[in-house]
Amino acid sequence: MKYAVIDMSSTGVSTVVAEGDRGIFEAVYKDRTNIAITDYFDGRSITRRGIEKLIDALISARSTCKAMNVDECYVVSTAALRHVDNLEEVAEHIRMRTGIVINHLDGNTEAYCDLVSNRKYAAYGDVVLIDIGGGSVELCDLAKSEKSEMLCLDFGPLKLRNKYVADIYPTEDEAKRIKKFLRNKFDESSVPKKGKFRSAVLVGSINDALYACYREYCEKKKLSTEFTYERYKSFIDFLMTSSARTQLIMKVAPEKIPVLPVAALILKELLKRFKLDNIVISDSGVKEGFLTLVATGQETAVAVDLYNPVPEYVPVEAPRKNTANNKKKVNKSK
Repeated sequence: MKYAVIDMSSTGVSTVVAEGDRGIFEAVYKDRTNIAITDYFDGRSITRRGIEKLIDALISARSTCKAMNVDECYVVSTAALRHVDNLEEVAEHIRMRTGIVINHLDGNTEAYCDLVSNRKYAAYGDVVLIDIGGGSVELCDLAKSEKSEMLCLDFGPLKLRNKYVADIYPTEDEAKRIKKFLRNKFDESSVPKKGKFRSAVLVGSINDALYACYREYCEKKKLSTEFTYERYKSFIDFLMTSSARTQLIMKVAPEKIPVLPVAALILKELLKRFKLDNIVISDSGVKEGFLTLVATGQETAVAVDLYNPVPEYVPVEAPRKNTANNKKKVNKSK
């Protein structure tokens, strides 16, 4: 059997195609279209242009899955749509234009999918999984097994950049305010401190891009590319102050430049808090975990009928301003 999961996140639409059965899969194809969906917000609603961008990316991903003869395909959304006021309207436009029904994941389910796809790392002992998404941060203790035990923090680099940063890179004062916010949030959310974990597993496309930039920095400085906290601190200094930082990011991960500087600060504060001995980069995340949960019957989801024609073109209308009744409907749907 061939399966696919298409993920609508805060920073893009990504696809994984995998072969296998009974919860054991091997990825055979991965792709990503980068879209910073918060750049298309009108207040807390996605604009008409933003909806069109999502639809274009989903149609392309759907076509790829069909061309690859995928047997079952699922579309999920994570933090990208979790707090959108016009969620019902966005979902309906997507359904009308693509035939896709979106499976919305709450924060705990998103974090649990990360855990399921990375359970093998539990063998390291005392492991925390860190997934920095554009709109949320997931933390999973790999010694835990229940969805309710996962931790999803309701902020990410896009939200913090919009709140604290006037430009792409935080100034020294802006960085201090971000760090203060993070430390307070970690304390309020009872994020563990030094002594709880010995190793970290970094998950997701933003962490992948951070690591790629870190490796490029190490090679530029003629250092080994082993991931250590002390060396990562010097990388952060480079990212915050060096005139060569943009050149490095543009060479390695140009599509992530809106999120990387703030994401780097989030990761630094987490690594500083945990005081870890070992840091590992994983290539599996939400999509792989969701696929396993659906295949084993632990989650139910609506599949995409890839072999029905895509509906005829219907222009996307400008998002309606929310009334009190509309907000009640959105809240009720959650």
